[in-house]
Amino acid sequence: MVDYYKQADVSPIGKDRRNHYSYEIGKDLIGEQVTLVGWVHILRDKGKIKFLILRDERGTTQITIPKKRVPEEVFEISENLKPETAVLVKGEVVATDFLPSGAEVVPSEIRVLNWSETIPIDIVEGKVDIDLDTRLNYRILDLRKPRVNAIFRIQHSLVRFAREFLEQNEFTEIHTPKIVSAATEGGANLFEIKYFEKPAYLAQSPQFYKQLMLLAGFGRVFEIAPVFRAEKHNTPRHMNEYTSFDFEMAWIGGVEDVMKMEEQMLHHAFSKTKQEASRELELLGVDLNVPRLPFKRIKYAEVISLLQDAGKEITLEDDLDPESERMLADIFPEKFGADMVFITHYPMELRPAYTMPSMSDGGMTESFDLTYKGMEITTGGQRIHLYDLLVERFKAKGFDPDRFVFYLDPFKYGAPPHGGLGLGVERLTMQLLGIENIREASLLPRDRDRITP
Repeated sequence: MVDYYKQADVSPIGKDRRNHYSYEIGKDLIGEQVTLVGWVHILRDKGKIKFLILRDERGTTQITIPKKRVPEEVFEISENLKPETAVLVKGEVVATDFLPSGAEVVPSEIRVLNWSETIPIDIVEGKVDIDLDTRLNYRILDLRKPRVNAIFRIQHSLVRFAREFLEQNEFTEIHTPKIVSAATEGGANLFEIKYFEKPAYLAQSPQFYKQLMLLAGFGRVFEIAPVFRAEKHNTPRHMNEYTSFDFEMAWIGGVEDVMKMEEQMLHHAFSKTKQEASRELELLGVDLNVPRLPFKRIKYAEVISLLQDAGKEITLEDDLDPESERMLADIFPEKFGADMVFITHYPMELRPAYTMPSMSDGGMTESFDLTYKGMEITTGGQRIHLYDLLVERFKAKGFDPDRFVFYLDPFKYGAPPHGGLGLGVERLTMQLLGIENIREASLLPRDRDRITP
């Protein structure tokens, strides 16, 4: 068997495990022996002294290599290091006045774990301006950049604490099929797939299944999973696969119960993220403003009036287009002093068949969108739980109820009043961080032109 370690002139870590991350190297560790692992981020050669900026998953730290103070083999190894080579460094933490941390590491050992070939894109941010398409072609390397990596640590934190809130409020996490036999949102934006001898589709939403889980007796459910939309757009705000954070809750008194649950969930997620992801937020220069409770509510008809007053040609029958949302990004903070605003009571024509008609506003629905800095990040509402009304609304939307028997039939057997929502994780991340293109808020974006890497 080939000894690949010997052949490549590298060695395994063995028992020499990392005992510190780069961000932990500070004044409180001065005089301590530490072991670090990571990549060669930058190597500055000053002749008889070299400065290695070591990057790991959580940041960077400086390894200072003076020829007179380190073993000869350490200095020799440092002369041959190339960017992105994976290394293990052992050494002593010493004081310095030239770094914000007040500390650096002088190595007693540098071990190459894996050499790197010449990299096709620069990992050092700010060194070379690279267009987004090229970055996405080399996305795995692009994600190594500390600022890019930080986006997804913040995203993780938002999802983590939103999940935490729902679990604290008796929601059960579910996992529903992504191969389905019929559309949930209607329209033609479905990816059709060959499923043995039958046609099938990639799920646009877990909508039908999360409702059915309430009818199955779960009470409150949530799911965080991909959804698929076969829309031939190519905009900075749309993708053909994105992560949807859905929840559904039974025994509600009305749509207000759903909105209250979401605003409390987001308040919790923002508050905890501000604490737990403070280093990443600081790296990105983001001052996370935790939204005040309660969020502002405004009816769709009032929103249309505000837009008309601002010069927009739009009617109650029209959906909000990107220009409308950009205008609302200015109008809402100025008028209400808020970035998070619920728009409620959408017209029946603009909402899916399963949406409960409004009991107070004729022709409208018990539904809402949550906008964040003008952009819709959530769509939700109260669902129809009455079988005859649900069948009637499906027919009114032009759907054949016989094609949806698996969904409709359980509503014959005491379906509880219920409602829920779907939140776009990438859009939430995009708006919170001020990202201009949603693809930067997706680890591996999928749009009409990109299905790799």
